[in-house]
Amino acid sequence: MSKAQISAVKYFRVTSYITGTFLMLLVTEMVVRYGLGYDFYAFGPHGFVTLELRSVGGENVALSSGFNLSTAILIVHGWLYVAYLFGDFRLWTLMRWSFTRFLIIAAGGIVPMLSFFTERHFSKVAKAQIEGESN
Repeated sequence: MSKAQISAVKYFRVTSYITGTFLMLLVTEMVVRYGLGYDFYAFGPHGFVTLELRSVGGENVALSSGFNLSTAILIVHGWLYVAYLFGDFRLWTLMRWSFTRFLIIAAGGIVPMLSFFTERHFSKVAKAQIEGESN
């Protein structure tokens, strides 16, 4: 039982939940942004957290003050996905799995809800493999 393998499984589990949660937040943000035409803003002139219209008459409208949470969600999810891919790569390398598994796990960061299922399944597979190697 390798400490590196156990650490890789823990890191993968944490990044799976965080990335999956932010992906669900991103999906919600995309529906609001492109479906309804609004952005989430924080600390703007209209309140602590508000929905602000993105365009008027076909022209984009941006608040002169406030923090665009919609853009922040996009950026944060992107960087969390990089951390998730690192965890996927580390687990895949240490466990010596097929490249197909790597791709399935990587898809978890871009397909809504998939990271929760890949985390549950591949964590069990990894733990069973680690236990099998220690016997």
